[in-house]
Amino acid sequence: MSPPAGIIIDTDPGIDDAIAILMALAGSPQGDLAHQVIGLTTVGGNVPLARATRNALAVLDAAGRPDIPVHRGSSRPLAGRFGYSFAFHGNTGLPGRLPKPQAGHANQRAAEFLAQRLRASPGEITLVALGPLTNLARLMQRHPGVLELAGSVCVMGGAVNSPGNVTPHAEFNFYSDPMAADMVLSSTVQLTLVDLGASRQVALSRRQVSALKGGNRMGEMAIRLLQDWFRLDQGRDQFQFYDPLALAASMDSQMAGVRQMTLQVETQDQERLGESKVVRPGGNVAVPERVDGVRFFAMLNRLFGWDGLDPENLL
Repeated sequence: MSPPAGIIIDTDPGIDDAIAILMALAGSPQGDLAHQVIGLTTVGGNVPLARATRNALAVLDAAGRPDIPVHRGSSRPLAGRFGYSFAFHGNTGLPGRLPKPQAGHANQRAAEFLAQRLRASPGEITLVALGPLTNLARLMQRHPGVLELAGSVCVMGGAVNSPGNVTPHAEFNFYSDPMAADMVLSSTVQLTLVDLGASRQVALSRRQVSALKGGNRMGEMAIRLLQDWFRLDQGRDQFQFYDPLALAASMDSQMAGVRQMTLQVETQDQERLGESKVVRPGGNVAVPERVDGVRFFAMLNRLFGWDGLDPENLL
């Protein structure tokens, strides 16, 4: 297979989305990924679509990459409305303030952009989905078979054999659009699902974040975002790296040991809406079970150039 043509990030920024985007821009141990980020697609979820799009543009602008296009996607789930997550992310989705972005979003909508790029580079694009899976479901509806053209698909979402974070059963992204999540997971698309059980294995405390220093341009931005997030609520004592772990898993296949499963997402029972249900062992979904936390935080150090973060003594 030829080298990857690039990475597309489907996102609803969101502090953890923003840090994952900065990771992608900073590069990877395997090579300079910054020049391979070929676009962002936005979706409602953590915040309304307009705010998610503005936040994506602002992060790219502040990181010195306004050349990367941002394509708007779905403002609503396949059914109903998004619930948003202002309590976690703040009123604007990002703690602190980023300058007003100078660039605007692209005219082409997310599903059409995804279809065009996947058809142009079959098997060569990494697709990382960090929000509700509405854009991917729309792609499947409008362009059957095209999502399968991705070289790899990595999704942050779900709670497989672990408690949810919105209800006892459901994780936020899947709860926000359970129909879309079920459509993607129940398809033949081969994907990696970084769920809550995996994400909860990598976290930093308030004290550890306050000790972070140094870094390149992206690393300094990530520190500010993390420290501002803790300032939003003095009761917070830990930041879990949901979306950054998904981005890391897409960049490094050795980041976690996985188990193949066939999954469905509950779409009917209102009490269990968005629940990730294991249908049987084996299947199209690789779920990380044992995350290498030392490897993850070592990656953050390499990408961001941080001082004051010793991966060996964090876990």
